[in-house]
Amino acid sequence: MAHAADAAVIRGNAAQAPLVLSEQEKVLRAELAGGMPPAPPAEVHRELADGDELDIGEGARVVHVPGHTPGSIVIHVPSRGLLFTGDAAASLGTRVIVGVFNADPDGARQSFVKLAGLEVEASCFGHGPAMTSGAGETFRRLAERL
Repeated sequence: MAHAADAAVIRGNAAQAPLVLSEQEKVLRAELAGGMPPAPPAEVHRELADGDELDIGEGARVVHVPGHTPGSIVIHVPSRGLLFTGDAAASLGTRVIVGVFNADPDGARQSFVKLAGLEVEASCFGHGPAMTSGAGETFRRLAERL
């Protein structure tokens, strides 16, 4: 499954949107990605859109949060107050940051503000340890500074 805006890239039928990196991100990317091969094309069996319901758990909902890529999504499980952020946000211990390596950094910040409006208690990140409590409040405090 992937958002429709990223499906062609994942399938190998379109180029990835170029990243807009800060100087700090350029250094970090050079350290992390040295010698990392590009991801091979993969099948996308279902294209997703904002608000789609997924038949997992107790009603998971797709939230479109463009920025990292045009089709970045998070998965929100409202009944559990749970959020899976993918690359839209990351945790550094007890700190949360807007995800890095974005195609649209302004869009990533706007999408983070959207995340801060969701009712969540716990969050699982694509990068960094999960927050088992207080995630929504942590998101709102950061969003106020963006």
